Amino acid sequence: MSLYYLKPIVWNTLGYQQPSGVNFTSGYPKEHGFGHEEWNNSPRLTIEEDGEQFRVFYTQGLRGQPLDEHPEDIFVFMIAYHDRQQFLVGVAGGATSLFDNDEERERLVGELERGGADWREAWEIQNVRNCYDNDINTFRRNWDWMPTWKCPANLFLWLEEPLLLNPREITGNDTKLVMMFAACQKITQQIALDILTNINQDNDADILENLKARCNDELDKQTDITQIQKNEKLSPTTKKALINARLGQGKFRADLMQIWNNSCAVTECTVLKVLKASHIKPWRDSTNNQRLDPNNGLLITANLDALFDSGLISFDDSGEMIVSQMLSTEEREMLGIPQPLCATPNPIQCRYLAHHRKTHKLGI
Repeated sequence: MSLYYLKPIVWNTLGYQQPSGVNFTSGYPKEHGFGHEEWNNSPRLTIEEDGEQFRVFYTQGLRGQPLDEHPEDIFVFMIAYHDRQQFLVGVAGGATSLFDNDEERERLVGELERGGADWREAWEIQNVRNCYDNDINTFRRNWDWMPTWKCPANLFLWLEEPLLLNPREITGNDTKLVMMFAACQKITQQIALDILTNINQDNDADILENLKARCNDELDKQTDITQIQKNEKLSPTTKKALINARLGQGKFRADLMQIWNNSCAVTECTVLKVLKASHIKPWRDSTNNQRLDPNNGLLITANLDALFDSGLISFDDSGEMIVSQMLSTEEREMLGIPQPLCATPNPIQCRYLAHHRKTHKLGI
């Protein structure tokens, strides 16, 4: 299950494309005149791996949180303090922590355009020069920018306008939200969804919908897991298998990995962190046996999983992709579809796919 955190970052007046010269009052930004977060919305922080786009970004660590146990699938709600108020400025869903992976962080810097954050943009800021007594050599020796997070690009949203947050709606009292750059504040799935629902976004509205859909799916999963746990007719072994299957983990995922050669059933992407063990016949419509049946599953990337789950794509008995008429030619080109399955479905998979097509009225 995903984890959800409010994470303080510095205030920036240039859309987090580069340092903006704000006066800081504490921590690293006060000592150095800039914050590493000030590039978080720069288009240079985009990379492509196996045909999938990712965004990297920076925050200070999540003090006191056992990220070694939950390094992946984290929602990071980036908040900034300004004029005695706190604002949401960006959201990253499905994020992977890189705090304990210096090798990967260094590799990403090498992959990014101009290394991601450009030291020259920081040196242009007078506050930075003041902090270093105009000594550019000392500044260069201290330059150490590296990203600390990575997430799918279709789950990375930067707000057009910062969203003023109401602490009472989040915490139940008037206490300020977390403010220290090195700290964080855990929130529930429901609060995360409530915050996302309050965002008004014209650009990247599809990303906002992806984030909300992901949160809704997490809430549905938790409801289903609770029902499994309360079912006294199921053995502990069956409960564990069903819970893992609902989470897209355990034997169900392992079986799909074997069936589809550890890669996406459509794109052959091998980035395992973005591959979802997706049920063909939805969980809510399946029996417990069908929920555990690997023939009732596809191993696909997160964006294809969202399209398939919403009925915007399906597959015929030969494996050819069927695309909903709701998607325009431009949208299809942007999404890189249609693409067929890498292998022809077997007869059992075809029966599940027929149910999917009938449910969503595709190919009829």
